[in-house]
Amino acid sequence: MLTNAHFSARFLTRLGAVSAVTVGLVVGVAATPATALPDAASSYSAVTAGTHSKWFPLHRSSVALGDSYTAGQGAPPYVPGQCLQSKYAGYPTIAALFSVYRLTENRACSGATIADTAAQLTVPTPVNGNTALVTLTVGAIDAGSNTVLAACGQYPNPGVPPCSTAIDLATQSLPHVGDELAVLYETIATTLPNARVAVLNYPLLFKPGADPLGDAINSVTTLLNEEIRVAVDDAVAATGNPKIMHVDVTQEFAGHAIGDLVPYIAYNPADLAATENFHPNALGNALGYARALASDRVFAR
Repeated sequence: MLTNAHFSARFLTRLGAVSAVTVGLVVGVAATPATALPDAASSYSAVTAGTHSKWFPLHRSSVALGDSYTAGQGAPPYVPGQCLQSKYAGYPTIAALFSVYRLTENRACSGATIADTAAQLTVPTPVNGNTALVTLTVGAIDAGSNTVLAACGQYPNPGVPPCSTAIDLATQSLPHVGDELAVLYETIATTLPNARVAVLNYPLLFKPGADPLGDAINSVTTLLNEEIRVAVDDAVAATGNPKIMHVDVTQEFAGHAIGDLVPYIAYNPADLAATENFHPNALGNALGYARALASDRVFAR
């Protein structure tokens, strides 16, 4: 979801690159869930492509929607031709390994907007109406995340145009984004009346205090997260459906941002344009997103 190519080396260095020793440690740890999952997760590969199986009873099926955070872009390898979806270590796949829900489809796609997510309900075919759980992340692209990152990567002082202009425009867009999110959540709940709808927000990417620009981007993320929370409340009020649930992941990611000792966010200082950069890695998907779902009792019967 977050564009990496526009980030300058100067900006990334100033955000506090993790040392080579720490990167090696984190890569080794982060690889553990991915390498431990192939046998179990391989049973989901056909399902990810949209094929239903007798192993996934409809009354406990789950569907993943939204953008690259739900697709699992920060945890390669990817499912071929599937929108940078993680093959083994996206949070929907991990959650399906220890919950009563089984992942029948992951329709999340890198770069997806709110409108794209609404379309995922029907394209290429309608989501099964008996789906019991929907998980999703969306809204950052609509809020201008790519625009902010492109502008601020070239001008890493957040108070200097065009960085400040991009941040201001993103902030001003948030109320409208919140309104659109509320409509989306209502649409999902109406389309899939049997489903819990778990709306997850976004982690703060950068270690607080490490860099003024990192703090500025974290601040915009916090504002977006508040719009997501309010949109969930509005959707519940509009539909009378308490099964639309807000799941805050920021506490699980606290202390594990870029610049922290053990980051849950993918960042390769040797390859500033790496596809997985600035997305939750395998640890972030397992100990961040999946753990948040469990902690908030989304998987309760």
